Amino acid sequence: MVIAAVAAVVVAVLAVTAVAILVLGEDDESSKPLSSGPVDLREPLTFRLVAQESPPPCTGGALAPPDKSNCYQFGPEALTVRRLEKVAAVPPDPARGAAGWSVALTLAPGDASGFAALTGKAAQAFQSRLPAGNMGMIVGGALVSSPAQVTAPITGSEVSIDGPPETFTQAHVEGIVRRLIGR
Repeated sequence: MVIAAVAAVVVAVLAVTAVAILVLGEDDESSKPLSSGPVDLREPLTFRLVAQESPPPCTGGALAPPDKSNCYQFGPEALTVRRLEKVAAVPPDPARGAAGWSVALTLAPGDASGFAALTGKAAQAFQSRLPAGNMGMIVGGALVSSPAQVTAPITGSEVSIDGPPETFTQAHVEGIVRRLIGR
């Protein structure tokens, strides 16, 4: 009987251990970076060319990035995206020079040509040292990050939204993705 009791305890311990290994060994969905696609955006993403930059405080409809470093007025040149083939929060990757988190977007085929045209106009403005050489990304009336300099047309459908690592944390980037996809 003692042997049977010991055997029962050993079987129970092995069963608990096996369950623990299965549970702890599974991929935890909450620890994976947020990703979705294709997706209709809950809030459209608008790419706009800068018309004017000024120091804070922002007035007259000017927008500030999350770090509140400057204020930006935007011109009429814009592309509004309502659907993405993919949107994902991307963790830092020092091997490719990315110190902070970023948002990776894949534009729908119909938006890629408009994006190329808009970034082409920005690149021309950059060559002339005009403010429109910078392009901002706006979601829900808020500037996602400081406008980026556009030195050449971007002809592909892949877009990255990034910024300083102290601002572009996992929480900040996943907040942008959630805002876009409505989760």
